[in-house]
Parts: sequence; C-alpha cells; structure tokens
Amino acid sequence: MSDIIFSCKAYCKIILHSAKYPYCSINGVLLAKPSKSKELEFVDAIPLFHNALNLTPMAEIALTQIDQVASSQGLVIAGYYTAHENIRESSLEKAHNRISDKISENFTGACLVVVDNRKLSCQLDNVALKVAQFNDGKYKPVDVNRIILDPGHTLDVCTSLLEQRSYKSLIDFDNHLDDISLDWTNCSLNNEIEEIK
Repeated sequence: MSDIIFSCKAYCKIILHSAKYPYCSINGVLLAKPSKSKELEFVDAIPLFHNALNLTPMAEIALTQIDQVASSQGLVIAGYYTAHENIRESSLEKAHNRISDKISENFTGACLVVVDNRKLSCQLDNVALKVAQFNDGKYKPVDVNRIILDPGHTLDVCTSLLEQRSYKSLIDFDNHLDDISLDWTNCSLNNEIEEIK
C-alpha cells in the first residue's frame, strides 16, 4: 500500500464540511491526480451531503457532475470521506456504503476516509482522519504514519479557517440542490485557502 497525501485544500475542506454540520453525518468525494507511483495524492475534496447520505438519485447526479469537472481538470474521483453524526464514532466499518463501493470499482487503490471527531478542536494539532485503502477486494486500514499532509503547515491553515468561521461559506451538494445558484465547486473557498497558505 502507498502513502496517502492530502493537499491543504482537500484536508481543509473535509474538516470545514464537518465543522459546518457538527450535528449531522456528512460525506463527500476526494479528487486525485492519476499517478503510477506508489503515492496517492488527494488534491481536492468535493462536499456532497449532510441531510441524507444515501439518496441514490441525488448521488448519481452529483457524481456525474463531479466526474465531468474532475475530468476537465485531469483529475479522478479516488476517495470517499465521511464524518459520523455521533462524536464518539469514527469507525471505518460503518462508513462503507454504495458510493465508496462505486469508487473502488473505478479506481484501483481507492480510499475510504473517516473524520475522527475526537481529534477536532479549534486548535488542530493532529491529523483528524482515519483512512482505509481498497486492496485485495476490501478496504484495509492505513497506518497513521502513512497519512501525510502537504504542505507541512496544513493544520495551521485549517485552524485559521476555523477561527474565521470559513465553514459558513462552504457549499455542499445538498446546498446546491436547494439553490442551484450556489457553487458546489467552492471556488471562493478554494481561493481563501490559497491566500492563507
């Protein structure tokens, strides 16, 4: 299995999605650069839902649109992330669903990522993610030492965004479906992350 790298943008958007809806389960997908090396680098996170995570028609619409945008940028959907509603829950087993299955069918080495709610705070000092990678027909946990944040100051950037309450501007697909004028690609939030970096 390979090292799993999260760009500052991907990591921050996962955490901000979780912070925006602390009372709900949330999910989204992770975009990566196709690579033949042993590293898997997630360059972006696309927030999906916070109301009902398994609405198949909505998920199909979202994944089709995300795949088109990702392809135009030379990226692939290579991972699925979620945060459980219960703050004490961070199991990978309960995170597994149809979307993660579909991603593993289309991308070798796909990842399943769970936000470890117990590690979330206003001052982030640890990686708050658990990761499993698809290998030999099932998702297998990845050693925490193989989860890498790039660049090294990602936790400081994420802490700054949380302090500024930037999560309020994050748009997930649920928000977009309620008001299609809202940008689920989160261009303005992406720019804000880049400015802080």
